[in-house]
Amino acid sequence: MKDTIREIFDTAVKKYPTLDAVSFIKGGDEVVTKTYTELDADVRRIAGALAGMGLQKSHIAIVGKSSYYWGSAYLGTTCGGGTAVPLDALLSDPEILELIKRADAECLFADPDKTELCDLVRRECPAVRIIALTEEVSQEGDTWGSLMAPADYDYDSVAVTKDDLSTIMFTSGTTGRSKGVMLTQENIAADVVGMVFPIPEATRLLSVLPIHHAFCLTVDWLKVLDVGAVCCINDSLGHILKNMKRFTPEYILMVPLMIETIHKRLKKLNPLLPRKLVAKEAFGGKLKVIIVGGARLDPFYVDEFEKYGIELWQGCGMTETSPVIAFNGFAGKRTGSCGRPLANIEVKIVDEEILVRGPIVMKGYYKMPEETAEALDQDGWLHTGDLGRLDEDGFLYITGRRKNLIILSNGENISPEEVEGKLALYPVIGEIVVLGEANGLTAHIYPDPDVTRKWKPDKIRKETDAAVSQYNRTQPSYKRISRIVLREEPFIKSTTRKIKRDTVK
Repeated sequence: MKDTIREIFDTAVKKYPTLDAVSFIKGGDEVVTKTYTELDADVRRIAGALAGMGLQKSHIAIVGKSSYYWGSAYLGTTCGGGTAVPLDALLSDPEILELIKRADAECLFADPDKTELCDLVRRECPAVRIIALTEEVSQEGDTWGSLMAPADYDYDSVAVTKDDLSTIMFTSGTTGRSKGVMLTQENIAADVVGMVFPIPEATRLLSVLPIHHAFCLTVDWLKVLDVGAVCCINDSLGHILKNMKRFTPEYILMVPLMIETIHKRLKKLNPLLPRKLVAKEAFGGKLKVIIVGGARLDPFYVDEFEKYGIELWQGCGMTETSPVIAFNGFAGKRTGSCGRPLANIEVKIVDEEILVRGPIVMKGYYKMPEETAEALDQDGWLHTGDLGRLDEDGFLYITGRRKNLIILSNGENISPEEVEGKLALYPVIGEIVVLGEANGLTAHIYPDPDVTRKWKPDKIRKETDAAVSQYNRTQPSYKRISRIVLREEPFIKSTTRKIKRDTVK
């Protein structure tokens, strides 16, 4: 049994030493590949360098775009006995500084273009060591290339236990103050081991989600390494289709908003073209599966993508569960569900809320005892805040979020996610948030710019009204939209492409 990130990685290096582990783009066009042995050498070097600076058991912040260097820094920190603190590179410098302070970080790995952030940290936290996340760039302080392990450093003798704190991962803060989720070595290892993912060695997966996010880090990196596959790093959201052709992946992780966007683009193509030919051209020719998480996905898209020869595997989870709780895949699939829960955890439904217990559940929120007590009960059950149900075969379904639930004066409870999913299927609707207002439902809609670019405002309003009216005709009275608010700008989103609902007025 692999109880730690260190055991997972060491086992992978011994089992797949000469196989490619990571593939990435350098200098705009050059594709560079690192084997498991080469990655291991960098991980050992980073772990040794941190130990040499007296930071072996310290909290190490990492800020940057998805890269080989970022992943190596994370593995070097956690496999060397330290605690990694992945931070969202798109936050403002003052916000990042606050999180560095809150996490008690003593070292910062940062992308070379984060010069203003580094200057701010030097002024406000002079004790924090700063290290550049690439070899090529020289800057004040340490650089990636300058990291060297002391001559007497013995990586193989470093003790890493399952109870060690491996990661402090801050929630996105879509509602209220972000919380630092404390994940132990066992938490993340149990999630990796619990996912049934028997893909062949050297299978290629394209990583497109932000690397500081638990879904990307645990699946794209750790699970991929666990099974001897290749993590191909997408260098920009705008390059996804280009890099699908470049890397020809068989698997990819996405969030529902990405699926909705891709589907609308596919629908615009010549309908006379064979769909599998379209998929081959768009997705590189080898894509088999898109694993979807982060929010509810309407089952409509599962059927639609199957027409292009691509399976959509819906899953669910949260940072507090390292993060995967359940997913459709090799352990079974059922359209509309999130799949079966991992075999090494318990899931139950209490008052419609999904509760989870087991080795994947966080230790708590860093220095936030009241919030920890609210989320974790005395029996170890995590109250997820998700509403859902389990069917007779053990498949888990999510129907909404408790905090988003709309309760009308007639006693009807409505999950806005369900309504939003149905309305998002109409081509004119690009993004949507449904809120309860004046004892009815209001749809805040950002029209799809690709569809409406050449339309006049009157036509946009007319087509939007028609779409909502068509939806209303199929719904009971309490689920009908009574008011529409059209937006001229997209909704504010987190870097994981979730709409920040609390910003919608």
